[in-house]
Amino acid sequence: MADEIPIHQQVLLAYVALQNLKHDRSTTDIAEELGMSRFKVGRMISQARDYGLIDVVVKLTPSIDVELSKRLKDTYSLSEALVVFPATSSDHHSREAIAAAAARYIPSFINEGSIVGLGPGRTIIEMCDQATDFPNCDVVQLTGVATREPELSVQSIFRLSRLAGGRMYPLYAPFLATSEDAAKAIVAQPSVQEALQRMEKVDTSILTIGGWPRSSLLADMLAEAGELSPLTERGAVAEIGTTVIDQAGKVLDDISSRTIGITSDQLLRVPNRIALGGGDGKRQAVSATLRSGLVDMIITDVFSAQQALA
Repeated sequence: MADEIPIHQQVLLAYVALQNLKHDRSTTDIAEELGMSRFKVGRMISQARDYGLIDVVVKLTPSIDVELSKRLKDTYSLSEALVVFPATSSDHHSREAIAAAAARYIPSFINEGSIVGLGPGRTIIEMCDQATDFPNCDVVQLTGVATREPELSVQSIFRLSRLAGGRMYPLYAPFLATSEDAAKAIVAQPSVQEALQRMEKVDTSILTIGGWPRSSLLADMLAEAGELSPLTERGAVAEIGTTVIDQAGKVLDDISSRTIGITSDQLLRVPNRIALGGGDGKRQAVSATLRSGLVDMIITDVFSAQQALA
């Protein structure tokens, strides 16, 4: 306890810790001022913490669970993980918190002149609505449209392209074709080919995680067509881009010949692969996506992260 040591020593310990932690002075600099070794200064900083003389407070906005982020990153060998505190565990509040974190932090992971691939999903739309600055880069739409309101699917790419000031490569095609022949006819179109070929150059992909069966646009489409059951019976729990995966993270390629967009092989060749997802309906999907190895950075919520680490 701090009251076990004289007050003058408490003051000295607090001074040393503040000089190092608050004012960013090196232990060598402080040691020279006080006429002691830098090793003693280092011990004094630790003592100030141990005695409760100083308190280190994390002030990230939106709120990030730093320790849980580190554990998730290390466990799944990711390049980065950001775990946010949503107001509740609901899909809405989780999406809101993840989108805010993505809008704030993703620009720092992208270099000027990059080619950024963008997927569909409400989280990405909210991220793009909240973003205020972005490095100059080209933006490529990574999947076809998977909603009754196609303007929502291209809204994010238009918004991000305006912010980034680069070229835009929209993919004017459905996410899922009715047959293999229909898919071949669609991808043969010159406007579609331009976006598909540009995907080979993408160096950063940003995709949402779809949680099956109730938190996925693709699952909704398959349910409407009466095609959902065969995939859920095979264990499908998530999709990332156009790739459907099971709980173990294994790729299920049942409909891959009919989907239009970035393939799992193409995705694995992208140097920086960012996934966004969380909420009640996506916890199992987040775990599966992490196991798949298809992403190397994730922004998720504390509840999904805890399940992935359980």
